[in-house]
Amino acid sequence: MKKTYIPKLDDILGGGIIDNASVMFSAVPGVDYEAFGYQMLNGRLGEGDKGFIFTNVAEPETIIYEFRSYGWDLEKFLKDTQAFFVDGTSPFMGLPSDAKYSIEDYSQVEDVILEAIEDVPDGIGIINNLSTLIDYLGEDETINIIKKWNSHGKKYNASLIYLFTKWDYNHDLIQNLKKSMDCVVEIKTIEERVIIGQGFMVAHSSWSEPSDTMVLFFVVQPGGVKVYIPKILVTGPYNAGKSTFVKKISKKSVSVDRKALSAFPTTIALDIGHLEYKGFIADVFGTPGQERFDLLLDVLGRESVGAFIIVDSTAPQTFARAKEMIRKAKAEAIPKVLIANKQDLPGALSPEEIREKMKLGEDIPIIPAIVTEGKGVTDALEALLGLLYGD
Repeated sequence: MKKTYIPKLDDILGGGIIDNASVMFSAVPGVDYEAFGYQMLNGRLGEGDKGFIFTNVAEPETIIYEFRSYGWDLEKFLKDTQAFFVDGTSPFMGLPSDAKYSIEDYSQVEDVILEAIEDVPDGIGIINNLSTLIDYLGEDETINIIKKWNSHGKKYNASLIYLFTKWDYNHDLIQNLKKSMDCVVEIKTIEERVIIGQGFMVAHSSWSEPSDTMVLFFVVQPGGVKVYIPKILVTGPYNAGKSTFVKKISKKSVSVDRKALSAFPTTIALDIGHLEYKGFIADVFGTPGQERFDLLLDVLGRESVGAFIIVDSTAPQTFARAKEMIRKAKAEAIPKVLIANKQDLPGALSPEEIREKMKLGEDIPIIPAIVTEGKGVTDALEALLGLLYGD
């Protein structure tokens, strides 16, 4: 098996793609998807494999610049002849090309790509873009060529990755394309009155039975494709450790604090954080714990897809308040993890004692933690990601 280097995709596919797989990323117009192919190529080149990009949508210099914006050094691999371009763009624009192969007429494309495949045994080839190929060659000829390329890829044990813009082609063509591939990943916009994000889902795989999970993603620069969690809520009673938790779990965070007269600092508005972890990115919103700010709970909890509930393990008298905050933040129905903080203090209840006192079901993980020392923070994050995406 070969890694795809796309977060979560390997898990859905049962560990990655088979060695000589043909994979089509099929995207509706307007969705970022070229990064999927480029990220796979960059990862495979990093492992020492050879690879090429066939481009009929942009000159090689533009693609090199795009790699650079993701933080990936394609020029190094080109210089070392570990990677090369098949340039199907520059000649059509009247521009010179110094690519290893260039195509001046589409009658050449079949044989040139077959030759390029032979140059990357056990490697990877990116075909960008399949729709442009169809527009030039017609539907039947393109299907025939794809079958020859895929057969050649299997002979030389090379992965072929096709990037396809799903314009309003006829149904038979779409079905024939899918039948020609070992794997098809659908990339779509996710809409609820307005477009709220982009997601991918494996529609077909010849070697596994993938789930129908739709995974939200962002393409970020630098970084490439990242799984995106729109909003994670952090809530819990006053002084349970919410602000500290947001800071510990986030790459960047901001808190709005004040010092009450002769009292302790407390959050009067909210904590905002941004976390990045194992290819996941998420925005984190922490609520204040005091009752006079409860009007904010509904607002902050709205549209959250997961929640951390922080409780002070030494203060069972606050557990009812924690459950009240879950209700007010409308977090009953979303995946959530309860963090049993302050486990280092005398009198701290164990997770099971807390579960019994709060009458929580086994479907809610309770993670023992000492948030000030960062203990339990990663375990809590792993637990929530597991609930959200089945890790």
